Amino acid sequence: MRSRLDRAVVPLLSVVFVPLWASGFIAGKLATQRMDVLTTLMWRFIIAAVVMGAVAVVTRPPLPRGRAWLHLVVTALLLQVGQFSAVYTGLAAGVPAGLSSLVLGMAPLLVGLLTPLLLSERLGAAPVIGLVLGAAGVYVVLSDELSGAKLGAAVVFPVLGMLALAAGTLYQKRFGAGTAISMSVTVQMLTSLAITLVVMPFSGAQWLPPTPGAWAAAAWLGVFNSAIAFAVMFVLLRQVGTVHVSALLNLVPATVALLAVPILGEDLTLQAVLGLAIALVGMYVGLGMLGRRRRRGAEPVLSASGSPQPGP
Repeated sequence: MRSRLDRAVVPLLSVVFVPLWASGFIAGKLATQRMDVLTTLMWRFIIAAVVMGAVAVVTRPPLPRGRAWLHLVVTALLLQVGQFSAVYTGLAAGVPAGLSSLVLGMAPLLVGLLTPLLLSERLGAAPVIGLVLGAAGVYVVLSDELSGAKLGAAVVFPVLGMLALAAGTLYQKRFGAGTAISMSVTVQMLTSLAITLVVMPFSGAQWLPPTPGAWAAAAWLGVFNSAIAFAVMFVLLRQVGTVHVSALLNLVPATVALLAVPILGEDLTLQAVLGLAIALVGMYVGLGMLGRRRRRGAEPVLSASGSPQPGP
């Protein structure tokens, strides 16, 4: 009976997970159109900390010990503050949500490329092949955007977010594997919130979302994208593993690009579609080949955000 239930739940959660995860880029764009980046970050961290803190209270994971606290702080600086401040700044500066998700989607391939150099793990040629193809796809999309001088220097922000995500994932793989996920995410959110609160008085940013639409976007980011999406991911990771989740996350950039057309009014040109397709092939090749290697060995350690791949 349980196996039948699992077989029914996994496809349903898989279908729900992709648009739920992709919605973070859409909601992030809507939020930064209505309020300051720091206000968006602060309320995302507040809401997510409350939700994940409640989960931690119920599940009662063991507390981190010794240097684990410091490692969680560093991970929060990279995965939460660094990644999302860069991504949201880019969205506020006019970077399309679809392009942001495409650039962030390159992070796990970059992690795969750097892992042998930094963590003494042999992963073969898969990340290199995938990263080259993915970068080619991003270049095609960017050439379309930059040809009309639509983005300019703003394109550097999602790249910085991707680098922060990759660095945070590598750091967590090296130092943070021993901490329970619910406790890790809770500490990260509280740390990020504390940093944001320190900066807020000097930024001139609004303390409260100014409109009902801004409140709705912040609530979506905190509850659905930060809490429920992670909960669905954790169930899928337990039931079917990281390879399945990585395959689902390959669909996120295309989903964001499609959702951004009716919701945000972003253009979806033929050149952008071609670049997106090339990048998705690169992600599939890189992560697919990587997954086949991992099925013959141990499961990889997830990032402290609970994910083998990013999302706002």
